[in-house]
Amino acid sequence: MSRRSAATRSAPGIALLLVLLLAVPGALAVGGCRSAAGGEGKRERSFSKVRPGVAFEMLRDNPGIPVLDLRTRFEFTGPIGHVKGARNVPLDDLPATLGALAPLKTRTFLLYCDHGECGEKGLEILLRYGFREAILMDGGIDAWVMGGFGTVTGPPPPMSFPEGGSEAIAVD
Repeated sequence: MSRRSAATRSAPGIALLLVLLLAVPGALAVGGCRSAAGGEGKRERSFSKVRPGVAFEMLRDNPGIPVLDLRTRFEFTGPIGHVKGARNVPLDDLPATLGALAPLKTRTFLLYCDHGECGEKGLEILLRYGFREAILMDGGIDAWVMGGFGTVTGPPPPMSFPEGGSEAIAVD
């Protein structure tokens, strides 16, 4: 009888262990979602960086996606070149350019720098000012070129980002 009692007593313990093993990961996932959203129910991006190959596919599949190059004008027009269609907004000029970039607040767009550090700073600035759809190309233009993706050289295209067919905002 004592063997049966011990087996009967351990069954609830096993059931409780199974419930905990199944419930804890789910609770952690839900808790993580709430904390990522700041507890306010807002949906935050699950990513803000992509590798150059993914960036290439984004540009290939959505040719109108805006691209910002945060390097200096000299680097942008220099021998390495820039991603085709990219607009040059040097990191130092980014805060002063936020008004002209306003049409991008609700659009997905790609940004990059040379190898990452200034890109990270630029992404932080943009996210702080409500540009929630900004996506940083991880590794910058250096990783783009190392990945075998082409660049173009020459002067930058005009800075304009039409908002849903409305008149473009130009940046001098």
